[in-house]
Amino acid sequence: MEREQVVFVAKLVAYLLIITGIIILFTAIMYLVTVSGDWLSYVGVIVGALMLGIGAALRNMIKKLKLDIK
Repeated sequence: MEREQVVFVAKLVAYLLIITGIIILFTAIMYLVTVSGDWLSYVGVIVGALMLGIGAALRNMIKKLKLDIK
C-alpha cells in the first residue's frame, strides 16, 4: 500500500474509534442514569472511554508526526 492510503486508513480508524467511543459512553451513561447500575454499565463506560482515548491519541499522533495529507 502507498503511504497516503495507510495514513487515510489510520485516520479513518481513529475517527471511527472516536465516534464509537462517544456512542458507547453516551449509552452507558444513559443506562446508568435511567436504570440501576450494574457491572455491565461500568464496563461500558470504561470501554467507551478507552476507545475514545485511543482514537484521540491516534489522531493526535498522526497530526504530530505530520503525516496528514493536504
